[in-house]
Amino acid sequence: MAEPVIGCPISGELADRARQTIKDLRHAPEQVHRDHVVELILELTETSFDYHFQRPLRSLGVGFATRKSIDYGLKGAMRVIRSSMQRVIRGLEHDHYAKVADFLEDAYFPEAAGDRS
Repeated sequence: MAEPVIGCPISGELADRARQTIKDLRHAPEQVHRDHVVELILELTETSFDYHFQRPLRSLGVGFATRKSIDYGLKGAMRVIRSSMQRVIRGLEHDHYAKVADFLEDAYFPEAAGDRS
């Protein structure tokens, strides 16, 4: 039985880019620009932050000041995540890219990840 996943919907365009990046990381890692991987991870993270934090606040009618305060905290978190991800991804060797692909697939496409097992 698959483990529960905390997820959020992503656009078809973002899903297509993520799937293509996963494929490229596995089959042509030397052609994948590291910054592209970082930007993809950041966009997926921002989408998740919006879905799990901002969307509920908007639907609850939480005031502007409170939403902006939380938004400010999330933007700070994104700066830290960006800096950390850049260091990590830029430091990887190409032979580690398959593991990054596995992580992305596990996190965003768990139904496909089961096919790897």
